[in-house]
Parts: sequence; C-alpha cells; structure tokens
Amino acid sequence: MSVDLQSVVALTDRVHDAMNDGDWARAHELEVERRALLERLVAQTAAFAPAADHAIALIALERRGRQLIGEAHHHRRRILREAAMIKTGHAGASAYNDSQSSD
Repeated sequence: MSVDLQSVVALTDRVHDAMNDGDWARAHELEVERRALLERLVAQTAAFAPAADHAIALIALERRGRQLIGEAHHHRRRILREAAMIKTGHAGASAYNDSQSSD
C-alpha cells in the first residue's frame, strides 16, 4: 500500500490534537501509527532520490515531531508539578487534622 506525505501530516495533526486534549492514551496510539506510516513512506521512497519539495516536507515533519516531544515533556512537567502541589496540600491537611484531633 502506497503512503503519501499528506497522510503522515494529517496523522501528526491528530497526535497533536490528542495531546492538547490531554488524551495521552490516544496520542500514544496515534504516534505508533504515525511512526509506522512514516517508516513505510521513507522505505517506499528510499530507492528514489527525493524531490526537493519532498525533502523539505520531511524536514518539516521532523521539526514537528521534535515540537510534539517538547510539548509532551512540558505537559509531563506540569502534571508532575500539580501532583506535587496536591501531595503537599494533602500532607498539610493531614497535619492540620492531626493537630485538631490532639486538642
């Protein structure tokens, strides 16, 4: 089955949308599919010298991939910060509750 570059770009958009929606399981599924599609695209064009516009599009896809990775790391750090704040809040509430129980 032939793969076109537009299909890979469309799948990249869907990965990005899933990440923005916070649907990490779906983003992962789509990323696995996107990588497989990209590998097939590269394999089918490996025998030919890619046209300049094709090479430019692949470079743009590579940049978007790096951007997606950066955004995923940003979301991960934000979630870890929020989890730490929640943990601190729970510890504070527990300490307050313990101090009220001892009165």
